[in-house]
Amino acid sequence: MENKYKLSREQNVFIAKRNIVDYIWKSANLEGIEVTYSETQAIYDGGIVNGLTVDNVIAINNLKYAWQFILEEEDVNNEFKAISYLHKLVCDKLVFEENLGKIRTTPVNIGETKWQPSFPIESQIKEELESLLNQSEKQKQK
Repeated sequence: MENKYKLSREQNVFIAKRNIVDYIWKSANLEGIEVTYSETQAIYDGGIVNGLTVDNVIAINNLKYAWQFILEEEDVNNEFKAISYLHKLVCDKLVFEENLGKIRTTPVNIGETKWQPSFPIESQIKEELESLLNQSEKQKQK
């Protein structure tokens, strides 16, 4: 019996393109940007939306550019370098630090809490990513 949930890259890209504005809208709301679906659609289409800050419009456009990179670059993979580049696309013009797209070296806050996550360790991230990719490859072989 064929696995109906195992889609080709072309099928996944097709689905993502049909839902891209929804993905961007949900991501923006998750980040605390109060934007409606129709405002997100307007920004995605290059329109002007009154009442949003410049940073909010930039953030939504950055999400658009990151999705375009994923969907248009056939060679994009799950390697650390590609993930770092995606981070740079998402944060561009919003975070002004020279380490954009690199491992975080400044503290961050999570939501309304006082808790701060520890600083990431690049070698540990690469090791965990490699482990996940190996698990994925093993599952493909089954």
